[in-house]
Amino acid sequence: MNPTEAYQRAFAAHLRDPAANPPPAGVDAARVGVYVELLFNNVEDFLSNCFPVIRSILDDDVWNALVRQFYAEHACTTPYFREISAEFVQWLTSTSLSDRPPFLLELAHYEWVEIPLTLADAPINWQQINPNGDLLDGIPVLNPVMLLQSYQYPVHRINTAYQPHTPEPTHLLLIRNPENKIDFIVLNAITARLLQSLQEGISARQALTRIAGEIQHPNTEQLLEFGLTLLHQFQQQHVLLGVMNPSTA
Repeated sequence: MNPTEAYQRAFAAHLRDPAANPPPAGVDAARVGVYVELLFNNVEDFLSNCFPVIRSILDDDVWNALVRQFYAEHACTTPYFREISAEFVQWLTSTSLSDRPPFLLELAHYEWVEIPLTLADAPINWQQINPNGDLLDGIPVLNPVMLLQSYQYPVHRINTAYQPHTPEPTHLLLIRNPENKIDFIVLNAITARLLQSLQEGISARQALTRIAGEIQHPNTEQLLEFGLTLLHQFQQQHVLLGVMNPSTA
């Protein structure tokens, strides 16, 4: 390592973690301190905006310590500032934080995932879709911008007044609606299983028949009737767009 590179590394280490790394020789600590605070505050402000619920439930000292630890430890793999939130979730995934709320990682993922869903480039070709087709026997076309996600905690309900200490398995569907906003739908285990099956490209009848066998339902026809009602509800919620036109299926 040549002297210039060594100086740059020492300077960068001080900016990231001034408590553990003194400034390079010849650099005035007070003057460089302006940049230390400026850079940290930019990262902290960005993360506060991306994770407003986490920010609201952690007091100032705990939140700032969390951000400083991330800023000091994590080597981001992207040069884009807008992707810092994804890097933060990645860091939480690989970091042991025993003194943090047990739901912290899942809550961070829930708050972050709205960003990629909002920015996703997934145009819909309505010429290939029949919105009035047979929802039970046709091949379903689902909203291309959606995420079926299971969490151990009810992350959608967490706020300053409610912070669970024990797991409560939760199934959520996050979708982008026609107004380009992200909606979330709470599902039960059976409904989540149905959507998971429909993502395989099989008909709803096939999916529901499979589920009837899995849960040993005594009346498959009854489950199919219930499923059809659910499919119409999904269509109203823009989860299900219709079925494939026969010529394109």
